[in-house]
Amino acid sequence: MGIIATLLPEERCLARVMTAVAGQHTVIPCGTWDEVQEACEQEPVHIAALDLFADGRANFDRVRQLKLRFARVTLVAYVAFTPDRVRDLFDAGRAGLDGLIVVDRDDSPGQLRSVLGHAEARGVASLLRNKLGVLHPVARDAVLVAVTRAHLRLTGHRLAEILNTSRRVLLTRLQDDGIPPPQQLITWGRLIVAAQMIEDAGRSADGAARALDFPSGSAFRNTCQRYLKATPREIRDQGGAAFVVERFLEAIGRK
Repeated sequence: MGIIATLLPEERCLARVMTAVAGQHTVIPCGTWDEVQEACEQEPVHIAALDLFADGRANFDRVRQLKLRFARVTLVAYVAFTPDRVRDLFDAGRAGLDGLIVVDRDDSPGQLRSVLGHAEARGVASLLRNKLGVLHPVARDAVLVAVTRAHLRLTGHRLAEILNTSRRVLLTRLQDDGIPPPQQLITWGRLIVAAQMIEDAGRSADGAARALDFPSGSAFRNTCQRYLKATPREIRDQGGAAFVVERFLEAIGRK
């Protein structure tokens, strides 16, 4: 199982997170920003769910410190919306937050699981963003969407829709930049996110397969062998998501 550190003074918010991720993640409740930092230092925390206003005001300095010190931890804001917080919430993305949950609006168990999963994928996309080099914007966005939306049942047609282009144009742009065709690219995206998930020894290959909609654990293992010539355990031992990203960059000639 993965580990989520939380800074959620409102007990109902903490309870909702614990209910949503029961059996999938271990939750470490923290009472202060210092305790969040300590949890990230001592445990392999994957996600931190934070009330930005735990101290009464938005504490973006502490968010930036966490992002700089623990680059692999996905940071998600879980806040109550009030009109006077509009500017702070607008600034949240620039502070390095990977996701936003609004109290009583998108925090049902299913919504929480979805937001946390998508935020984790956006976090791992940062491993790629600065290494892709010069690509056509459509090709670049296609690579990043394949990672950030790895939890969805993407198809080539759906990927083109998200990018607001036709499937033919998408295929052409990918070919021009040496990127695999849409379905292969989608598989690479799922492999990158799966590799991040199994970096934690407590998260099984079968669990990653279920979360990312592989037909089975065996299908996931077969895909690892076909694309990476490695088992899930070998992927974990060689660096997890960073290893898969490097192999992807090799495959497209960008390393």
